[in-house]
Amino acid sequence: MLGLRYYVCEACDAVHADAGEPTACGRCGDGAFVDVSATVRGDDYFTRGLSRNS
Repeated sequence: MLGLRYYVCEACDAVHADAGEPTACGRCGDGAFVDVSATVRGDDYFTRGLSRNS
């Protein structure tokens, strides 16, 4: 898995996960982001349910 970074849009608080900083928010179109990667859990926190067999 790529080393994802987590960015919060300063305008609408949407969280984006990407290998690099987004150029525009997918929700509101704004371009100002804060990198919050150090304050959230690792990638597995967001993807742990994807590999479970139900």
